[in-house]
Parts: sequence; structure tokens; C-alpha cells
Amino acid sequence: MPTIYCDEAGNSGANLLDIDQPFFVLASNDFSKDEAAALLEHVQSPQGAEPKFAALKKSGAGIAKLIRFLSDPRLDENRVVADVFDKRFMVVTKMVDLIAETLIHRIGGDLYKGGANIAMSNMLHFNMPAFCGEENTERFLQSFVELVRRREEAQISAFYDAGKAMVTASTNEKFKKDLMYFTEPRLFALWFGEEIDSQSLDPAIPALFGHIATWGARKEERFDVVHDSSKPILASQAKFTDMMALSQEESVLVGYDRRKFRFPLRATSLSQADSRAHPQLQVADLCAGLINHFNRCKLAGELDELAIATRELGGLRWIFDGVIPTTDVTPEALGTDEAGGINPVDRMIDYLSRRNT
Repeated sequence: MPTIYCDEAGNSGANLLDIDQPFFVLASNDFSKDEAAALLEHVQSPQGAEPKFAALKKSGAGIAKLIRFLSDPRLDENRVVADVFDKRFMVVTKMVDLIAETLIHRIGGDLYKGGANIAMSNMLHFNMPAFCGEENTERFLQSFVELVRRREEAQISAFYDAGKAMVTASTNEKFKKDLMYFTEPRLFALWFGEEIDSQSLDPAIPALFGHIATWGARKEERFDVVHDSSKPILASQAKFTDMMALSQEESVLVGYDRRKFRFPLRATSLSQADSRAHPQLQVADLCAGLINHFNRCKLAGELDELAIATRELGGLRWIFDGVIPTTDVTPEALGTDEAGGINPVDRMIDYLSRRNT
């Protein structure tokens, strides 16, 4: 049975808005042990120590090794996939998903149709600092992170105090109404439930879901998933198991437009392992590190030798998706104008409730 190997870069744990780690990247591959070992020959040290991206990028010799690694034609987008989360923007998307989508769903709407959730997230990301100021926006986002992680009265009060400051500061009257879902305390009990837990904002979980869904669309046969040791994945392992198809169970396409995926997931198991025992995990570490490094350089406005090599040698083709802000707000611009589809959240909740009864 095939196995998918995953590792991440840029995980800042509870400090989700760490300015020194603005991106989270997950990379995965389906190489055999021998294939991965051959790829790692490009970056091995004479002492035989495990190659790590963080160590290799610190020296000229290490960068040269990474560029040789990137040059290997086996590292194509059919064997390696990656996605990128702008963590600050992800907090905005989670506010939209957990608050606005829930409230709109309660009155019979569907924010996922036509990519309206993405459009709203893009709008908020750019307009909050523009109309309310950077300092107020940073306080508002951080208060939301603390609310989800701690779930106590002090955090609830801090979140709505920060929201009130946003409304007061807004220089655009219409935008004050756009903020209403997120800043009106009377709506709190309608969206904040037990299903929102301390892991709800961790990018490692949606990233892994996306990778399993992507490999599920590519492979006819089912597969196992091995992830490098990760506390968030360990904490959510039972949830992932519940979302995997049972033996002989068929999966169907759910979701909308370009965002459709097969559910229940086509993986058969999820486990964690030490990268020292699996060269495939070491390859995933290098790939995740390269993509993270490129995005950090791009954000800083200056690509160095390694970032340029990542772009020129095809590393960016590994990226199948990302949580990255754009100025797009129409279905046509977002690529979400395809008609039809099944609400993914409704389908997943219905499936899990039937499976666990």
C-alpha cells in the first residue's frame, strides 16, 4: 500500500501571530525509502547526520547542497505537494468561518457558495488596517486567537472590547456594518460553541486535511499517512481517523467548484514517526523549508540565491493550494463560479453524526 510522508515548516505553536514566522508550510511526498535515500545524497554530510533545512541554509556549502537537491528531476509536482498558510490571514479566514459562516448558515445562507467566504476574508484582510488602523487590527486579531485558545470570560471581554475599538476607529461608515458579525456581543452565543476548541486555529490540521484530500484525488488505491512528530496532529488523530473511509466504503465529491474533494478521506491510517527512521520525512522537511524560505524572502521583497533557485528549478510547482490573501472578491476572479456542488461542512457533520451513532 502506498504511504504519504508529511513534514512542516514555520510552526510557531500558540504564538500564531509571531512576526518572525509569518508562514506555515506543509509538504508531503510518496517516495519509497530507496528513492528518498537517493534524493538525500545531494545533501548528506560526511558525518552522516540527518540533513535539516534549518541547518543547511546557514552556510554557503549547505545552500549549494540544497540547490543540487532542488535540481533533481524526481522532485516534480507529481511526487511532492505543498501548501502555504499566511498565518495572519488564516486568523481572518477562521474568523469568517467560525463566526460569519455560522451566523449566515443559521438564517439559511451558504457563505461557501461562489467563494463568498474567501471574498469576505480578502476584504477584511485589506480593509481592517486601512480603515481601522494597524494597531487596532493587530489587537483585534490577537484577541480572537486568545479567545479561541483560552475560552474564558476575560478573553470574551477582551475580544469585544477590541471589536468596539475597531468600529469606533473605522473611517468608513459602510465598513462598520461589515464588522457587525464579529463585533456585536449579542451574537456571541449564536456562534461560539463546544465544537470550537483550542486546536481550531492551528494551521497544521487544515493543512494535513488538504494534503490527504489532494492525494486522495490523485491515487486510485488507498494509502497510509505518516507525519513527523507533531503535537496538534497527535491531539486531532482520532478526528482524522473518523473522517477516513471504512473498508470498502465509497467516497463522493463534496464542496464547490475548484475546492471539491473526495469524502470520506481515502487514507487508511495516520501515524507519527521519527524522521531519523524515514528518509521520506527528511525529504518533506527540506521541501517544506524551501517553500517557507521562498515566501519569507518574497514577503521581505528580496529573493536570495536559494529563493531564486526554488522558483527557477520548479519548487513552486509543488504548491497545490494556499491560504494567501489576494484582492480578488468576485467568483470569476476567485475561480469559484462553477454552479452546483454540496456544502462540505453539512456533508461532513452529517457523515460523522451517522458514523458515531
